[in-house]
Amino acid sequence: MRIGLLWAASIVTWLAASGGAWAEGSWASGPAIPEGGNEVIGAVVGSQILVYGGQTSDSKPIGNFWRFDPGAANWTKLAGNPVPVHHAAAVGIGGKMYLVGGFRMPDSGKTAWHPVADLWSYDAETQAWEALPPMPTPRGALAAVAVGSKIYAIGGAKLPAKEDQKEGIVAGGPVELLGTLEVYDTETKSWVAKAPMSLPRNHHDAAAIGGKIYVVGGRVGSCYSNGWSSNVWMNEAYDVATDSWTTLQPMPTARSGIGVAALDGKIHVLGGEGWIDNFGGVFRAHEIYDPATNRWSIAPRMPTPRHGFAKAELAGKIYAISGVNNAGGSGPLSVLTANEVFTP
Repeated sequence: MRIGLLWAASIVTWLAASGGAWAEGSWASGPAIPEGGNEVIGAVVGSQILVYGGQTSDSKPIGNFWRFDPGAANWTKLAGNPVPVHHAAAVGIGGKMYLVGGFRMPDSGKTAWHPVADLWSYDAETQAWEALPPMPTPRGALAAVAVGSKIYAIGGAKLPAKEDQKEGIVAGGPVELLGTLEVYDTETKSWVAKAPMSLPRNHHDAAAIGGKIYVVGGRVGSCYSNGWSSNVWMNEAYDVATDSWTTLQPMPTARSGIGVAALDGKIHVLGGEGWIDNFGGVFRAHEIYDPATNRWSIAPRMPTPRHGFAKAELAGKIYAISGVNNAGGSGPLSVLTANEVFTP
């Protein structure tokens, strides 16, 4: 109770100091996904939402793949890619979903996270997967955004170059956090490096508005939570035209494992997880950033607190699908099938 009261008081104080406000809108429940998962990701292709991923409690990637048709209000199971991963990123461009990076099990078979550079495309019409030229930098827990026909892969984590690349990342073990920005052109099928973020981090998310990519939240110190890392309030924007970054008004609530979506010219940040000493929990928080004013507002909270969920913006609505409603490392995974829809 005391933690909740302190949080509420801090939000009120922050609103008064920053010029923020309360935003309108409402949440409703949609058809539940038949098979939920931890660390799932989503992408919009045409008029449908594709949801990929899943991770077992011992870090094995599941590679579940589902299609949701909001018009028909139904789910269809699809065939996953040949090499399943967790903590990847996904975007939709044209009639395809692109699956970027992620972690697989290490070659040694240990329980760990092994970063990959893989790039896959899924053709929604032919229902076929294709392996594409890999990223220059293998990494997982990254963010990816589509701008036009290009994919912007941002941040994440990998093994340091001096480490045995056959091993994976473990809690408390060697890890290199990245500010790396690499861009894939889907027309030329080639990668190019661009200016990196100012703050290397992982478990962040991003969305694009008007030629700029807004990267919000995340964690530093480790890929793992549960005392190994710290969440950040960071909010910075990448200008596609000038290849430059700008630090903006920080997010009110530091959190990682979030979902970020663009809607009506604003950036919506949903959910997430965090640890304070021995207390670990997940968020219902829904905060909105307005690039026009460089200000945040507080929106109606998600009905179900969670992290590692799929988010998607389609037809003027934001979808939050599946995920887990307990913090990583706090006990057995509590996987959700919830599909909740926000209408502004």
